[in-house]
Amino acid sequence: MGSTERREREREQLRARIVEAARDILSDDGLAGLSMRGIAERIEYSPATIYLYFKDKDELIREVVLAGMERLWQSNRDELASLPETADAADQYAAMGRAYVRFALENTAYFRVMFELPGAAHFDDGCDAPCVESDVGFDRVVRVLESAAAQGLMDVRDPQRTAVIGWGLLHGLTSLYLSGHLGKIVNSNDAFMHLVEEAIQSLYSGFRGRNRERPVARPAVKAVANVAPVKTTDKRSRPKAAKGAR
Repeated sequence: MGSTERREREREQLRARIVEAARDILSDDGLAGLSMRGIAERIEYSPATIYLYFKDKDELIREVVLAGMERLWQSNRDELASLPETADAADQYAAMGRAYVRFALENTAYFRVMFELPGAAHFDDGCDAPCVESDVGFDRVVRVLESAAAQGLMDVRDPQRTAVIGWGLLHGLTSLYLSGHLGKIVNSNDAFMHLVEEAIQSLYSGFRGRNRERPVARPAVKAVANVAPVKTTDKRSRPKAAKGAR
């Protein structure tokens, strides 16, 4: 590797460290706790170095959100790729729901920054790639629901509203779990994934088309990766038995 390539790799590695430090601070302390000086202390560089990569906090927050989105999209790709060739639109819809929850459990800090911080960047803020990767994003969910309705698999009048309803159900359960409110019902990530399967089945039953008798495909629940928990001082943080991850 030449000196130019080495410097570029080191530059990308430092940029990634800055983004990860910002992600952790945002997850732990919220928007008010984020400062260039605080990031600099975490990565042991001067604040001036951070400004070589990001002009201000807004640009840095946006980068954190985009990095999280790419992980979410990859989770969707992996879950969809695991489906059998016979999977139909209803099965794909369920798979994307599982992918969302797995992303939250395995990337909890990103999940909190993306969906729980008022004032942080959002999906509809006009961001560019990878934010608009419609092959696995919200638009894909809507298109899958349109296909399910066209095939008589689900009775969906407004696919976009239905997509929001499904999102709200799984997001609400996930937030409750990560905040420790479901400890008496589920005591591990795997147990929570079983609860998610019940929620998906209930959601499907509510929108089931008249011509669809069989339930949506329900694969064996895969174990969620055990990774290092998020370091946080937030009292709303991880459930006692859950293993949230970055």
